[in-house]
Amino acid sequence: MIYITGDTHNTIDMSNVSGKRIKFCCKKMQADYKAISTVIILGDFGLPWYNCPIDENGIHPTAPTEKYLLKWFKNKPFTIFAVMGNHDNYDMIEKLPEVEMLGNKVLKVCDNVFYLKRGEVYQIEGKRFLILGGAMSDDKAYRIPHVSWWKQEEMNKTEKNRCIEKIKQDGSSFDYVLSHTGTTKGIASFGTSEINDSTVTFNNNIESMISYKKWFFGHWHTDWEFDNYENSKFIPLYHAGIIL
Repeated sequence: MIYITGDTHNTIDMSNVSGKRIKFCCKKMQADYKAISTVIILGDFGLPWYNCPIDENGIHPTAPTEKYLLKWFKNKPFTIFAVMGNHDNYDMIEKLPEVEMLGNKVLKVCDNVFYLKRGEVYQIEGKRFLILGGAMSDDKAYRIPHVSWWKQEEMNKTEKNRCIEKIKQDGSSFDYVLSHTGTTKGIASFGTSEINDSTVTFNNNIESMISYKKWFFGHWHTDWEFDNYENSKFIPLYHAGIIL
């Protein structure tokens, strides 16, 4: 089974993928915790946040907190995949080794932790996923380029064009869409509107091209309660999780 949750922000919200949190969700959705084999984080994974050595095995953190965090993830009984957010170190992500997985290529953090690439399609446990990602940071004026903010946070033209071509060539029907920020309609579902973000605009364009069952996104630090799950195509998540 697949467990999907929101931003973890390095160590800040690492409890989003703790056994206690996932078991709580399993109880709510009447699922078996031991059957969870895949966990997906909807952006702002934040590891690595600091620069560190990288080789074919992934990252080798030097910061004590990141050493601890990586060890904590390595001990999890499932494989972890992260969508790219806006608060992620893209300079480091771009150096991660590519490996074949899920019918495509992913970026390796360690043996059981990987980034999903933006604009790509993956087969995860028999389900077809479209992966988007990124967002505009509204706090970038207070952040430092290449230290706490990266211009690559929004999908570039090449990524967008490749995504559109992939949909046209390989099919526009998906089981699920995973992104960091949402679409205009998705964001409006919890009362927010007028978002000046090129990523949201691109998500809107993609949404008009495809069919799908549910669209999951993070970024907004908002949880869509379980009671709303059946009635909405857009599912914002932060601390809560959903099991597929």
